[in-house]
Amino acid sequence: MDCPFVIEEVDDDNNNHMITESNDEDIDDSYIRPEDKKHLLIAIKKIYEKNYYWADDALMKTLIKHHYKETIKNINKKDYLDEINKNDVDSLLQQI
Repeated sequence: MDCPFVIEEVDDDNNNHMITESNDEDIDDSYIRPEDKKHLLIAIKKIYEKNYYWADDALMKTLIKHHYKETIKNINKKDYLDEINKNDVDSLLQQI
């Protein structure tokens, strides 16, 4: 498994370094409904707040952002959209 972070040197004199995500490419999450994005982010945030309660805001934000991107990259777009369409038809039938 590749490390999702790289260390970029900032200042040789003081030996300071900055950690950034190595895969800063944009992901396509445009097909995901806003409410699903919200629920996903809330779930991921709860996981990290519980397990990394000691982390500062910058680390927490990086972890959550990385987890979100990895999750989106692993979603099967066709299956996701098919499930949304199926559920929409089911909810319409229930209203009749």
